[in-house]
Order: sequence, then structure tokens, then C-alpha cells
Amino acid sequence: MGAGQYQSHIPFEIRNKGNAMRRAICVGIFFLILSSQLPTVTISQSDTFITLYEFDSPSPSPWGLTFDGENFFHSTDSLGVIYKMNPDGLVLDTYSFPNTCLKGMTFHGDDLWVVNDIAIDDTVVYTPWSHSLNDSSKYGIYSILKIDAENGIISDSIRFMYPSAGIGKMDHIWGIGSYKSKLYVSYNGGYGPCTLEIDPLTKQVTEELCCAHPCGLSNINNNLWCVRMNSVTGPGNSIRELDFFYWNNDPTETGLKEKDTRYELDCYATDLTFDGENIWICDYSNKKIKKLSKPISTNVMGKSKNLPIINLEQTYPNPANPSTTIGFTLAETAHVSIDIYNTAGQKIDTLADSEFAAGKHTAVWDGAAYAAGVYFCTVRSGGRTVTRKMVLVK
Repeated sequence: MGAGQYQSHIPFEIRNKGNAMRRAICVGIFFLILSSQLPTVTISQSDTFITLYEFDSPSPSPWGLTFDGENFFHSTDSLGVIYKMNPDGLVLDTYSFPNTCLKGMTFHGDDLWVVNDIAIDDTVVYTPWSHSLNDSSKYGIYSILKIDAENGIISDSIRFMYPSAGIGKMDHIWGIGSYKSKLYVSYNGGYGPCTLEIDPLTKQVTEELCCAHPCGLSNINNNLWCVRMNSVTGPGNSIRELDFFYWNNDPTETGLKEKDTRYELDCYATDLTFDGENIWICDYSNKKIKKLSKPISTNVMGKSKNLPIINLEQTYPNPANPSTTIGFTLAETAHVSIDIYNTAGQKIDTLADSEFAAGKHTAVWDGAAYAAGVYFCTVRSGGRTVTRKMVLVK
């Protein structure tokens, strides 16, 4: 589709709220992140997810992910592109918005919102509390964009300001989530991770919340969840449920914190969404979209209980002409099935259906008897399903 056009940019002022304690905590957390140290959290139990299904992202730099009840919408941060995809990863439509850097996405009712991580104006419009920390940098005005997916245009936008102090203008606006009547935008503005609460009707920032560490945000079963920021660049390898609280029991001073139980990932993710039954993530490190299992209980060290973990490598060579090798590694002895499917979803070959010992294994698929085209290798073990796309050439 054609390039999206801005129809409105309505500025508003962020309310300057907070007390000295909150500011000090935010600053402390930020510098812990810069030194690659996560703040201490008392964890009584750690859970993990395993991948039930996955497909390749069409984006060279995947970031945002949301679900409208039928299809996924997926953003690429550096190209200003949104993909509409079905649950099998087939791209149904593409929307291009030049001069944007699109990150987290969410549906708020029927409206699609996406974070634009490029400043549209560097003018200082108001001085936030971090100015009191001897910051002399400018503050960029950024925006979240409302997308008309039917026509592929930007139908509205909300502008807000955030600081880039101390670390320069880097990509530090990450995610957006919908919770009750508000939108929540996660960012790191130079003095610690924060989340802005925005009323989409009045276009006002109603709260500036810290000190949780969200990257992507999503509403899951009427609760706000996040991919936890793991470094100043954003992507994280755990999922957390968030909780609102009052600073010093003052109902006028609201904060956002992570609940104690963490849910570990085997990759770095940028965004998450919910299809009504399962969480899906954007796997930033492997450029994939993944459907996750229900949480599996583990001990605090992160080792799973009775969980046959399988790691499936990309087939090689790919394209195949006519054969390709499928490599996989098991953490423990487990039953494994390896099947080949065509694009119609028909199983055309079975390479394995037996027990394998822990360790690395390979299987070879000979495609000499099949037509050139796209095929899928699906490996199942212990309730986990992993799929890799293969191309057969002749």
C-alpha cells in the first residue's frame, strides 16, 4: 500500500508528578541496567515457556506483535513497515510508513496503535523532573500512531515528550499495551525505565510510572504483562506480570512493579500478544514469531522438571537439491517424531518416530521424488512442536 500520512499531531503536557524517593530509585535502576546488572528481586519460583509452534518473521528487523482475534500485525523497527499475517505466518498485506521506526503494537478496542521511535520535534516543550538532576540535554517529542489498517494510513497520533539525557538519542521507546481504558507506553529516557499511562480519548498522559522494566506490553486475561527489558537496547528473555501500587501508600502517587514469579524464555524477545489461549512472542534474536506453551514449573536455577527440551537447527543446505540434513539436540532421552509437510498442510514423509538418547542427532530428507517448492520440517517431542521452512530446488 502507499505511504501513510499524518492527519494530526496534537501535543499535550505531561503532568510533572513524583517525589524525591521515586526519582532516586529510577536513577539507581537505570545505572544498574547500564552496568548489565539486574535489580535484586526475591524470586520464590521461576517458570518457563516452551515453543509449541513458530514461523519465520518476514522482517529483517522484527519488533512489534499484536493479534486482532483472527490475524497478527507485526512491525519492523527500521523499515517503517507493518505486516498483516495469518496464524501460519502467511503475509496477507503490507503497510509502508516511510520515515518511521515502528516498534511495539497493540489493539485498543478496534483501534491499532504502534510506537514510532523517531523524534518528530526536538524543541523543549516542558522540563520534566529529571532536569533537577543537572541534565542539560534536549527532550525529543515522540508519538504513538493510530493505524487505519483498512486503508493503510496513519489516521491519528498522540505526541509526548521524553528525555534522552546522558546516553544520546538512541532507540529507547519500545512497547505499547492496552489495559482497561488506557494505553501504556514503555520507554527509557536516560534516567531509568518508565511507563507512560495515556488516555487515548483526551490524548493526555495521566501518569508517569516507574520502576518496572517493560519492553513489549500486552493485556493477557485482563492483566498487564510485559517482556522484561534486559539491557538498555530493549529485548529481554523473560516475561513478567505487572502490578500497580502506591508509593508510600499515597493514592496520588502510582507506580508499576513486576510480580515475583518470572517466566523464562530461550531467546530474546521484543513484544508479546495473546490469542485467548496462548502467548505469542516476537523472537528478536532468531527473527521468528513463536507460540508458547502454558508455563512449565522449574526450580530457581531454571532447570525444568520432566521437560524434554529439543533444539532444532535450520536445515542444511537450504535450498535443498535434492537432499537436506536436519540437526536437533535433546537435553535428555525422549521420543521424537520428524515429519515433512507440503504447503497444503499434507504430511508427505516421516523421517523418524522413535526414542532418541540425549545429545545431538541428524536426519536426512531426500526430496528427489517431490516437486520443487516450499516444504516444512516439523519435529515433535514431549508436547513441543518446532517447525523449519525448507526450499527444494531442482
